[in-house]
Amino acid sequence: MARRTQGRRRALGALTAVVVALPLVLGAAPAQALPDPSAGSAAAPAALRAKAENVVRAQLAAKDKTTFWIALSDEADTTAASAQRHRTAKTRTLHQVKQAHAKKSQKSLKALLDRSGARYESFWITNTIKVTADAKLAEKIAARTDVAALEADEPIRMPRPATVTARTKAQSVGWNIDRINAPKVWSELGVRGEGIVVASMDSGVSHTHPALQSKYRGYRADGTFDHDYNWFDPTMGCTPRTPCDTSGYGTHAVGTMVGDDTTANHTGVAPGAKWIAAKGCGETCARSHLLRAAEWMVAPTDSTGGNPRPELAPHVVSIAWGSRGHDPWFKTVAQAWRAAGIFPAIASGDEGPGCNTSGSPGDHSTSFSSGAFDSTNTVATSSSRGSGDNGETKPNLVAPGVDIVSAWPGGRYLSLSSTAMASPHTVATVALMWSAAPALRGNVAETEKLLSATAIDVDDTSCGGTPAHNNVAGEGRLDAYAAVLASPRGPVGTVSGQVSSGSSPLAGATLRFAGPSNTTTVSDAAGNYTSPKLMVGTYTVTAGKYGYENAVATVTITENGGAAEDFTLTEATFGDLTGKISSHAGGEEKATVKVQGTPVSATTAADGTYALRLPLGTYDITATPNHRCAGVTSARVTVTANTTRAITLPDRTDAFGTACTATTGAPFPQGTTKLSYPGIESGSTTVDLPFPVPFYGRTHRKATVFQSGALGFTTTNPATRAAPLVGGNGPNGSLHPFWENLRYDAEAGVYWTATGTAPHRRLVVEWRNALLYDSFGGPAQRLSFAAVVGEDGTSSFHYKDSNGTGRENGSRASVGIKNATGTDALIYSFNEGTIRDGLGIHFRPTKSSVITGTVTDANDRKPVVGATVTASSGSTDSGGDTTDARGDYLVHVAAPAAHDIAVTAPEYTARKTSTTPAPGDAVLVNYALTTGRVTADTPSLTTVVPTGERRSRTLDLANTGSATAYTVAEKDGKSWLTATPASGQLGAGGRQTLTVTADTAGVAPGTVLTGTLRVTSQSARQPVIDIPVSVVVPTYRTAVDIGATRGLTDRSGDAWSPDRAYAAGSYGHLGTSTRSSTARAITGVSASSDPTLYRSARQGMSEYRFDGVPNGTYRVELGFAQLTNQRPASRVFDVTAEGTQVVSNLDLALEAGVRRAHDRAFTVQVTDGQLNLRFTPTVGKALVNSIRVTERPDLTG
Repeated sequence: MARRTQGRRRALGALTAVVVALPLVLGAAPAQALPDPSAGSAAAPAALRAKAENVVRAQLAAKDKTTFWIALSDEADTTAASAQRHRTAKTRTLHQVKQAHAKKSQKSLKALLDRSGARYESFWITNTIKVTADAKLAEKIAARTDVAALEADEPIRMPRPATVTARTKAQSVGWNIDRINAPKVWSELGVRGEGIVVASMDSGVSHTHPALQSKYRGYRADGTFDHDYNWFDPTMGCTPRTPCDTSGYGTHAVGTMVGDDTTANHTGVAPGAKWIAAKGCGETCARSHLLRAAEWMVAPTDSTGGNPRPELAPHVVSIAWGSRGHDPWFKTVAQAWRAAGIFPAIASGDEGPGCNTSGSPGDHSTSFSSGAFDSTNTVATSSSRGSGDNGETKPNLVAPGVDIVSAWPGGRYLSLSSTAMASPHTVATVALMWSAAPALRGNVAETEKLLSATAIDVDDTSCGGTPAHNNVAGEGRLDAYAAVLASPRGPVGTVSGQVSSGSSPLAGATLRFAGPSNTTTVSDAAGNYTSPKLMVGTYTVTAGKYGYENAVATVTITENGGAAEDFTLTEATFGDLTGKISSHAGGEEKATVKVQGTPVSATTAADGTYALRLPLGTYDITATPNHRCAGVTSARVTVTANTTRAITLPDRTDAFGTACTATTGAPFPQGTTKLSYPGIESGSTTVDLPFPVPFYGRTHRKATVFQSGALGFTTTNPATRAAPLVGGNGPNGSLHPFWENLRYDAEAGVYWTATGTAPHRRLVVEWRNALLYDSFGGPAQRLSFAAVVGEDGTSSFHYKDSNGTGRENGSRASVGIKNATGTDALIYSFNEGTIRDGLGIHFRPTKSSVITGTVTDANDRKPVVGATVTASSGSTDSGGDTTDARGDYLVHVAAPAAHDIAVTAPEYTARKTSTTPAPGDAVLVNYALTTGRVTADTPSLTTVVPTGERRSRTLDLANTGSATAYTVAEKDGKSWLTATPASGQLGAGGRQTLTVTADTAGVAPGTVLTGTLRVTSQSARQPVIDIPVSVVVPTYRTAVDIGATRGLTDRSGDAWSPDRAYAAGSYGHLGTSTRSSTARAITGVSASSDPTLYRSARQGMSEYRFDGVPNGTYRVELGFAQLTNQRPASRVFDVTAEGTQVVSNLDLALEAGVRRAHDRAFTVQVTDGQLNLRFTPTVGKALVNSIRVTERPDLTG
């Protein structure tokens, strides 16, 4: 028997179990009495801590009793079963050995459980017991030496394939069947799977489906069914004894294996095979149901669960369910099936495209797992990648798994996508192989070799490996025809012999057989070998081992014959291979250089150099970096005496073209402003970015910072635990420096700041001293990390205070970046220990560049908000942005490519430039947009026009911006107000005088007309100027040219009457006065007045009186000018209107000078029908040149 070593369980959402190191006894051991397993019970609590998973301990602490699994320390030795020549003997022996060992090894433990009154269920296929117990009993169980581990009873999930199309029928032959060349197997080799039984161990099967009914082993010729030994339902989810499918996926899988309704619906790869099924799952899969189903597969029973018959075991079993991450509990089942000659075909999972996403049991070395590819031969994005446990290549191969049409309950057909749709193709291909080659039946290892050797290579080393052997597609795309063709069909024989060197046997030599079929075998410790069964014919046999020259012989295989051939190998001559491993970052330190097919490898020095000593010959060299930013690459090298070969590692990139570089020792960036959150975990807060940030082709101005270690730019999501970046439930459009379950106490916090200058400004977010929270009592750990994102399209992650152990190394974290839709990501790691102190991960664009800058107004140099910036490359739109409140824009464009950048904004002259940025460039282009800046010389206009008359005034427009057209008109179309010229051009620095005309025809006196002159121009800051216009139509107006002997009309069109002495009922001057005048020029006259009004005057009068004035508000305008040379202070006087002094101490010589116009105006109220203006001298005589009195209903006071 063999001792059990529990592996590490890592299902999503479950905590890491304690790994118990137990001694491993290699090879078979004779049966012997077991020691007393209850010894050492005093150490029970310590044993429980060491053997029980955290989840089990937490459940025991929280509840009186909990259900868990007991894994016993040793396993049955299945060597005897494996050694049997015929498959039936294998299954029978395996069944006997497993049951006997479980009965014996579990006896003492069951006695303890019986004495304790515990409810339990035992399983012989894995030597485990499911028990419901309290903490006290759990401690006793853990203290036993025959117990290896206590494991949580957790459900396993069923896949959720993507539904594409529902159909009422399939088609003659789907793309998937044709792509693996199954029709060629049917037509050319005459094999359709006859004599082979395949089995489904998933959700059940709809056995009456037209494409499946006749393929069911329990279908009788009379149309009835016999479910004994053909159907098993430990879930009790179906009507007793009657098969059913509660999810449909089992039906779909079986349809892909054998489906054929004998008409036009051909969905199966091996339509000649039969099927049976055990229902292990409903919506989820219970471990106990799966193990009961697994036991039934070895020895099917009748409908009562009795009378097992191992000879009725299926040849191949299909499994679609699985756990995210590695969980080893099913590994023993798959090993037992292999020993029994049952081929375990398992889906790899749908957690891609990240590396190390292959789930269990597909990632087990004992399972043969299938990934998925589509009709373009491209590996599906969702198809899980390897590696598997112990670093093995996973998946083993890829099969059609996208848009697969197959049977569905209700007699329908459905198109689904998943690796659960891919694996049935592999199951059916094995059925074709074993149908064609009976000698191969039960030989799982040889079948795997043939499947792998005949698969079509898929060159994708993004998750490690070589073009022919990698963790994306495994050995390549499934080819059923090539696999069957390579199988040992018809008469067979063998060859055996010994490999030696000199006089010593040579162990571990590989013998390759090339002929009617191709295969390999390896010599044992004595140098002896025996080939697998080979088709009769002539073979070239090559014996080789590292360090030796190959030996070649020709061997003829005869039917049932046993040929003999020995090989003697001579030691090879060696030479030196040196070189350097480099990447984008330069020489790659600690990269692994592996020589394929040999045990030789090397690790590069700090400068990336390596040295190997190899036998002369040609080799495939694989270089693997010690980080996740560079990809694995291979090179073929011929080694002579001294050979040098440099190898450059490719960038790992996502579909968008993001690559990364890993560094150590860079300064750790820190935030300065602490962010506020409502709680201590799982919170988020949004910040306004001080500059636009590009991310996956989009421009962002806000960011959401999650306490759980992510920085998002788009949709937020409440997920708090690490999940795959593609297909997971975290935020999209986000950076994940350390997406984990984190908490924050007084010592921890999240901080941010901004640094740098355009176009290389950077946002820094630092998660400082965050607690790696363990809800099941594990030791607390702290970690500081930061994300830096730049406006230049770069970003980076930085780590501090990680000792590289425990959860500090990212063993339960997602690290990477992903796009806004969650469909593209550059995944650095997921639930892997890749993080160490001082690590920096620097992301950079390789297919894009950034064009950024500020758009301002050329006139005032202030930001232009809302400007549209668009980029185009030829006729293709490259992207665009709208300027923010700072005038900033940013466009993420493809590179290298020529781009035309167009900037437009309302009322601005558009700008267009061209640039051809290189990948990763950040091009700074600022734009100052030109526009007019038109202003008017007055904010409003008021004029007085007597009824029935027209008056014109002037209005000046000025333009201090760029040239622009203008228009002017009354904004509501009022006809009494016009302006000319109504439109025109204003050049840069230009001016235009407008004539504004008001027409009061038909307007009643006492009316105030109001309107608005609207001036429009291409002046972005003020494209419209509204100038309010008031036109007063007075009931009374008298204008007197004082001292004049005749009237005049001024240049505005207003009439002025000559001076006169007062007469009752009229107007005129009172008191003794004299008249004066001058012919000399008068200065200081306003543009709206007339110089003539200032050339005559009257001095010495005491009053100017106006009779017959309607009561109301009046505007009085006085014009003054000193006509003779006179010194200041020689004429000083006051003016009183209606008893109120309105002008005080007026000294014209002092205030205006000689022959210079001086105006005063004021408003008065008339209440007695008479307006009195009195002039009172202080020194000399009062003087006035003009008086105008106008009734103003628009004024008050």
